[in-house]
Amino acid sequence: MPQYHPMPGFGFFRWFLSLSLKKKLLFSLLPTLMGILLITGYLNYKISNRYTQIGLERTARLQALAMAHDVEGRLNEYRRELLFISHGPLDAQALRDHLARKRVAGGTAVRELAFFAPELTGHVYMVVCGDEMFEVPEQMIATVKPNPFLHFEELTHLSPGDVMLFPVEEAELPFPLEANANNRIQAPVFRMATVVPLGGEGRRGFLFLSFEARELRNILSVFNSSRSPLYAFSRSDELRYSYMVDTDGWMLFQSDMIEHPGSEISTMLARSGHDGTLGKPGLPSAFRPFNADADYWEMIADIRAGRANCLLLEDRDKNQNQVNSHFLAYAPVRFRGGTDGSERIVGGIAFVDRSQLTLIAGYRHLDVMFLITLTTIGIMVLLVYLLSRYITQPIFLLARAVRDMDLAHPEEVDLPSAGFETNHLKAAVNTLVARLRDQMEQVWRKDQELLLVSMQERASLDDSPHEADGISPLPEIIGSGLKIAQMKGDILKAARVDVDVLIVGETGTGKQLAAEAIHNHSSRAGKPFISINCGALDENLLLDTLFGHTKGAFTEAKDDRKGAFLQANGGTLFLDEIQSTSLMGQQALLRAIAMRKIKPLGSDKELDVDVRLIAATNVDLTTMIEDRTFREDLYYRLRVLTINVPPLREHKESIPSLALYYLRQAESLVGKVGLALSRGAIEKMNAYDWPGNIRELVNCITRAAVMVENEVIQANDIQLEEERLSDWNPLSLSLSRSAPAADGGAQPPEPATPPAAGLAVAGMENPAPSRVPTGLRLNDRQRKVYPLLMARGSITRSEYQDFVGGGLASRTAIYDLNDLVRKGCLVKVGSGPATRYELLPTGATAAN
Repeated sequence: MPQYHPMPGFGFFRWFLSLSLKKKLLFSLLPTLMGILLITGYLNYKISNRYTQIGLERTARLQALAMAHDVEGRLNEYRRELLFISHGPLDAQALRDHLARKRVAGGTAVRELAFFAPELTGHVYMVVCGDEMFEVPEQMIATVKPNPFLHFEELTHLSPGDVMLFPVEEAELPFPLEANANNRIQAPVFRMATVVPLGGEGRRGFLFLSFEARELRNILSVFNSSRSPLYAFSRSDELRYSYMVDTDGWMLFQSDMIEHPGSEISTMLARSGHDGTLGKPGLPSAFRPFNADADYWEMIADIRAGRANCLLLEDRDKNQNQVNSHFLAYAPVRFRGGTDGSERIVGGIAFVDRSQLTLIAGYRHLDVMFLITLTTIGIMVLLVYLLSRYITQPIFLLARAVRDMDLAHPEEVDLPSAGFETNHLKAAVNTLVARLRDQMEQVWRKDQELLLVSMQERASLDDSPHEADGISPLPEIIGSGLKIAQMKGDILKAARVDVDVLIVGETGTGKQLAAEAIHNHSSRAGKPFISINCGALDENLLLDTLFGHTKGAFTEAKDDRKGAFLQANGGTLFLDEIQSTSLMGQQALLRAIAMRKIKPLGSDKELDVDVRLIAATNVDLTTMIEDRTFREDLYYRLRVLTINVPPLREHKESIPSLALYYLRQAESLVGKVGLALSRGAIEKMNAYDWPGNIRELVNCITRAAVMVENEVIQANDIQLEEERLSDWNPLSLSLSRSAPAADGGAQPPEPATPPAAGLAVAGMENPAPSRVPTGLRLNDRQRKVYPLLMARGSITRSEYQDFVGGGLASRTAIYDLNDLVRKGCLVKVGSGPATRYELLPTGATAAN
């Protein structure tokens, strides 16, 4: 006999070889394709990001060069103006006329205009402030700061036509006002000077002109705004600014908001992130970084050499901006001071540009790659599915033929040829079939042995924690866990005081049992405990049930009737489904609770009652208050104490003890003894969410006890809701008042009392079967009633409840009937207690 060895390789390869062809293709092709896409996407991102950076770098360079060009242009304008003035008369009136004409014509704004004669007298010094001019007397010229006479030594080497530009300095100029004759104005200014040849050999004067540094600052501000001549598109709100430096490395001033052209110059933004010296003689706001700032001094070295460049730098403070890097573009500022056209570098313009373009482009790139990857994966999955389906179809046909084979009389498989592999497999199968024929007797005997396998091990439910042995102060409530313990504690606390209680919990959680426990452990134990299901009664019947009536109060009132309040006098009145009470009923109930007085129908006399009220609801009353379907004052009257009954899914540790308790009840109900649950059955119940709560658990245990043929209930004997959707078993029994049966609907209601066994309505015992029309979607309850409806032609709400059984709540019955009205099956006739739902004639249309 040939020996077959396990598949070679490690665990992963064994696992891979055990997969189907479809999964093998998916696990091999998809990761490879995704890896290729990721690598391709990453390379594309890096390339596109690089070229985006180049584009942004060129934009920053262009901005810096343009600002430097405009600054140079403004300096040349003042140089030409200075030379123009030097070729005309230089007396005080001539200078005043020039400034006046310039003010009218617009253009550059001169702050100082002065002519210094070679003699000790004859100097003219004009100061301009706005539209006003002031001629500084000769004896006050020495008070001007910085003193212009200190520059004469530097001007001696100038030739006619040469212009010298002095560094920016804080100027203090006399400008008297009517209110203050000693008034002085301060402003950082740039000064220019040239020599003026006079008549006679060697006689030369000096002509000075100055303008505020704010003018050059405002040029930078314009370029950093939407009014820039280079503005072509809106940009993100990142921090961008520019500043001017001199050749000594001092930051002179930075750009500012274009809306504030008259603001003081500053270097606050420019110096952020740098360590250095703040303030230099003549300009307190100037700043020069320390030599350790390599990037900055590299820029200064390039400016001194006349080179424009752009650097990509990391932000020192990465928390202040959305992007962590910026471009530092710079260009030198040249000034042509000589008549030979030579230029000298007087400073530079630096532009700090931040942009989210690369970040946004990266995100867009990721989005596109994500979509491409998803699309590719989808196409690949579809192709793998179709290809594997085409390849494996002959194998599946062979498998189906083998699966459909009659094992009692196996026959060889006869399929059309579908390739070498399939034919080889078919031959192997037919060989196996031949061997099966020879070994049928042995296989039959082995099958018989398998049928005699012992039952599964019983679950030791007697060891499960429960409190039904009387040790607990609440032995009637079975369960364990924190939430059950908290509920029991709340019940005992509520039993100690004689106040109204509101019980809140889902359907089937045992709210009535909690109410009975409060009564039995209170001072009213032994007194009447009356339970009323408000959802099962209409408005008039509920009022009559609660307050009673006197003889002759209405046509059918043959005798006096005590209402529930009088029946429960001295004891406890339990109102279940309090949310179903109409607004009129709520009003009457509110008055009875507030006054503890009632007036039976037909009576003029109010009767005192001593009743403790316990109300229960399975909905959120605050939502009903917002919808104006429940009175807020009644809510706060009832909500003196609130007890929350947890759903079964929140205390699954109680399932073993509950299952054992109800299994013992089921034994007496079905006439069996010694029933037990297997461990698999317990685990299956613990894994279920129990939408019907304890009521559904009772029905499940009862059903299993009825249907099981052995003493041990196995997991497959436990039929849960998902398993019963396609094969619904209408069996629904009730074991006790504390755990009534559920109706099995999608929203199981909580009846006040279970329906009597064998409940039937006249004409409903054996309704003729009727097929539900095609396309009409009905729930299980509607399908159950539909044959009766077709036979009788009409139905009422109470008849619908009785036929469905299981303690169906009136709200659920009304919902089902109104749903049939909306679907055009029924039409609503009448109102109040006389409301009927009649079958819509064929071809008719239900009115909205």
